[in-house]
Amino acid sequence: MARPPEQLGSLRLVRQLGVGRKCQIWEASDESKSKRVAVKLVSPEFGSDKGIRQLLKHELTVSRSLEHSEIIHIDRYSTAGRLPHLVMELFRHPNLKMRLTSGAESIADQAPSIAQKSADAISHLHANRWVHRDLKPENILVDDSGNIRLIDLALASRPPGILAQLISLKRTVQGSPSYMSPEQIRGSRVGHAGDIYSFGCLLYELVTGHPPFTGSTQQELLSKQLYATPPFASATNAGVTPQLDRFIRELLAKRPKERPSSMAEVAAHLRNTPFLTPKARSAASKKAD
Repeated sequence: MARPPEQLGSLRLVRQLGVGRKCQIWEASDESKSKRVAVKLVSPEFGSDKGIRQLLKHELTVSRSLEHSEIIHIDRYSTAGRLPHLVMELFRHPNLKMRLTSGAESIADQAPSIAQKSADAISHLHANRWVHRDLKPENILVDDSGNIRLIDLALASRPPGILAQLISLKRTVQGSPSYMSPEQIRGSRVGHAGDIYSFGCLLYELVTGHPPFTGSTQQELLSKQLYATPPFASATNAGVTPQLDRFIRELLAKRPKERPSSMAEVAAHLRNTPFLTPKARSAASKKAD
């Protein structure tokens, strides 16, 4: 992937923070405001890709409709050196997937906070009539204290109206297979219930270290998302409480109507659900100390 120029208008690129298929994430010094920012820019070889430009502009539109401390703030869209880019809040911390590379036990003490704050952020997104459509550990940044930022709003869309639900309007399948709801896999319009399912996959991984369904091929994985009975998290992590075990399986219900009715309900339930048994909680606290 080609390296962009060091200077983009008032932005001086300092170091690369991440890379995607067509975009790069950089920490930069914004000389117009004398502060450090994050920059999501199109890689030079894709600079003329109109589709990517539209996604960046859409992401800014979604961000400007939101106001939540745990959703990444995007300041502006700009083009310099023929490279479209977003300038956003800098939250210099790894994503949840990276945090979990050392195992779920490494962040067990922070898991309730991470889950609660993530649910609150998604609930705010839903309250403003958006569906994220790509919830996964890679899109949750986490600091050492369990504070989070929800990122990557590029695939966010409005939930389907009643008419669209009745006619089962089909759309291009987009998302990440390990976290996609059955209705998303089938290409149906995805509503808030789809995000709730994806959050269930994320929550399962938060307490076990891996997604609920895996497969040797993508087709096998998608088939399990569609038809396999959700596993018990406690089968992998014996410290998970029965209450959380049952709740995760409710989130992973195959039928949207069998899941909790809203992310606000999910967030409220998490506030009253113990994650770990007393023995596991004690062990997690000692490890954190």
